[in-house]
Amino acid sequence: MKDVIKNRCDHPTADMIYESCRLLEPNISLGTVYRNLKLLADEGDIITLETSDKKIHYDGDISRHSHFICEKCGKIIDLFKPSKLPDELTELGLTVKGEKCIYYGDCTDCTIKN
Repeated sequence: MKDVIKNRCDHPTADMIYESCRLLEPNISLGTVYRNLKLLADEGDIITLETSDKKIHYDGDISRHSHFICEKCGKIIDLFKPSKLPDELTELGLTVKGEKCIYYGDCTDCTIKN
């Protein structure tokens, strides 16, 4: 299942991953997919993203990057421009082991429509 997610770049939902997995393993259950997605996310092998409609999407690219999620159409865009960690973290003596940055708003397609 990990390969199914890693080979996609569309930030699929569990249902989308389930349909892809069924092509490879027709007897797989949706429950198995959900359990494995939770395990992969807990182990840091995939990233979870929550859209404004409360659907969870998954990203197999765990390299350091941010996301933009359109609140109108749900489009998810990867942002690979590196961001600097806030100086406040080191000033407070905090050790960062991971991060997840998600921006929400309107994509250019939805902005043009209005």
